[in-house]
Amino acid sequence: MRKISFLMAFLITGYVLGIWNFLVLPKYYITLGLKGFIISLIPMLLALFLIYSEAESTKKTRYLIYELFFKISRTPALIFVLVMFLLVMLGITTYYSSYSLIYIFGLPPKYVPGLALATILLSMLLLLMAKGRTLEFISVISILFVLFAVVSAVLIRNQALNTVTAPQAVQYMERAVSSITSFDRPLSVKGVLYMITSIIVSFGLGAGVYYVVGSFTPEELDLRKVLAAVFILQIILSFAAAFTVAYSLGAAYQGFGKAYLNPNIPAEESMRLYFGFQRIKEYVTNSEKSPMESIGVFYSIPHVLRGNIANADRLIYLLMLSLYFAGLTTIIVLIEMGSQILSEVMQLGRSKSLTLVAILGFIISATMVIAEIRTMFIVVPFSVGALIAAVEAYPLLSEELSHSRGLIAAIMMVLFVLGLITLYYAMTSPRTAVKIGALLGLVLFVPVLMNNVLMKTRR
Repeated sequence: MRKISFLMAFLITGYVLGIWNFLVLPKYYITLGLKGFIISLIPMLLALFLIYSEAESTKKTRYLIYELFFKISRTPALIFVLVMFLLVMLGITTYYSSYSLIYIFGLPPKYVPGLALATILLSMLLLLMAKGRTLEFISVISILFVLFAVVSAVLIRNQALNTVTAPQAVQYMERAVSSITSFDRPLSVKGVLYMITSIIVSFGLGAGVYYVVGSFTPEELDLRKVLAAVFILQIILSFAAAFTVAYSLGAAYQGFGKAYLNPNIPAEESMRLYFGFQRIKEYVTNSEKSPMESIGVFYSIPHVLRGNIANADRLIYLLMLSLYFAGLTTIIVLIEMGSQILSEVMQLGRSKSLTLVAILGFIISATMVIAEIRTMFIVVPFSVGALIAAVEAYPLLSEELSHSRGLIAAIMMVLFVLGLITLYYAMTSPRTAVKIGALLGLVLFVPVLMNNVLMKTRR
C-alpha cells in the first residue's frame, strides 16, 4: 500500500503540474509575492477537497464514472460535458508542449502540428506498451519529470548567476527573484481573480479525471495522505517553476542590453529583442494582464537569450525540456483517462478508445497553429473552466456519496460565481476571437439539454 500511495501521489502530481505551472502561474508568484501565494492556498485546498471527494465517490461505490453519473446523480449528459472539456485541454496542452520543441530542434513554428502528432503518438505508444501497468508507468514518468524540474531549476539558477554580470541585469534579476518571497508586492482584485482562475485550471478540475482515478484506487488507500503529498509537491514545484522563470528573465534583460549596445546587430533585430523584453517585463510586473494574453510571453525568453547570453542554448534547452515534460505527463494522463471514459460510454476496446481520444486531441492541437483559432481554444478554460468544475462536482450533492454536502455546495457556488465573472470578462472583450472562445465554452454545456433523452435511451 505504501508503494501504491507513492505512485498515486506522483500520478496526480504529474497530471496537476502541467504547462500552466510554467506559462501562467509563475507570473502571479512574481507579481503578487508571498501575499498572493498565501491567498492561492485557499483555492488549492478547496480544489484538493473536491479532488478527494470525487475520487472517494468512485472508490467507495466501486462504480465507474458513467455508472456513477447515471445511477447516482441521474445526469449521464454531464459525462459528455466533461469529455469535451477534456479534449479541449488535451489539444491545448499538446500544442503548447510541442511548441517548446521548436526551440530545442531549431525549427520554425509551422512544424508544431508535426511535433504535436509525434507527441500524441509517443504518448499512445507508451500507454499501449504499459498495458496493465499503466499506474506504474505514468507514475514513473511523473517522478522523472519532478526530478527533472527541480534539477533544471537549480541548474538554470546557477547558469544565470554565472552568466548575468551587467549591473542593471543583476539588479533586475534580483528584483524578480526577491519578489517571489516578498510581502511588499501590491495586490489587485483583478490580479487575484486571474490567479484563482489559473489555479483552478491548473489543478485539472472539470475533465472527470479524479472520478476515474478513484474507480481503480484500492479501498485500503488513504487518499488524504496521497493528496497531502500532492499539495507539498505542488508548492515545491510551483516555486521551482517561478524561480526558473525569474532567473531566465534576468538573463533575458542582459541579452537585450548587449544586443542594443552592439553596433553589429541590425536595428530591426534590436527592436525585436526590445519588444520581446518589454513583453517579458510586463509579464513579471503586471498582474492584471489576462492569463490568456500571458501564455505566449514565456516563449519570448528563448528569442531574447539566444545569441546574446553565454551558454544560452543550455539555458533554453533546460527551460523548454522542463516545459515539454510537464506537458507530456499531463497528456499521458488525459489520454488514458479519456480513453477509460469513452470505453465506458461507447463500449469501445482500449486500443480503439485510446486512438479516438488521441485523434481528437491532435485535431484540436493542429488547428491551433492558426492564431485566431488558438486564441479561441485558450479562452475556453479561462472563461468557463470554473463553471465546468462546478458541474463536475454536482454528483457529489447526492445523499449516497457525501457527508459534506453543505461544504461542497458552498464550493460549487464559489466556482459558479467565479465562472460567471470570467465569462463576463471574455464576453465583453473587444477581440472577436475571445468572444467566440467564450461561446465555444458555453457550447460544451449543450449535452445537458439532452439529459432526459439519454436517460430514456439508457432504459
